[in-house]
Amino acid sequence: MKIWGTVAVVLIFLSSCGIQDGSPNGVFIRVQNNSDVNFKGVTVQSGNSEGIFGDILARTSSDYKEFDYAFRYGAVWLEAEGTDLSLIPNDYVGEIPLKDGFYTYRIGLSSANLTDANLVFDLVED
Repeated sequence: MKIWGTVAVVLIFLSSCGIQDGSPNGVFIRVQNNSDVNFKGVTVQSGNSEGIFGDILARTSSDYKEFDYAFRYGAVWLEAEGTDLSLIPNDYVGEIPLKDGFYTYRIGLSSANLTDANLVFDLVED
């Protein structure tokens, strides 16, 4: 009886994680800090969803967050060594939403000098 209870709990857990039959059921995004400075208060908005990823250390990645739907890019707000930085797209006209799966928004800096730096953005399908 204990085995069936354990199996039931595992199946409920897996179905609640958005993975069924080995394939993701939803759009899951994480943020990778592709720079040599720590990011604080990382927030990403893509599609109709906003993900708050918090602090991400240099050269590390956050956990995945589920989005209702998202695009290959998004708006990003963060703080890097006391400097507020943002990247805001003009619009999503003509963009196709991402298919169900796992993705990484790789965010970096265009310059090592934060006073001249802009955010750079790249999508990686995991």
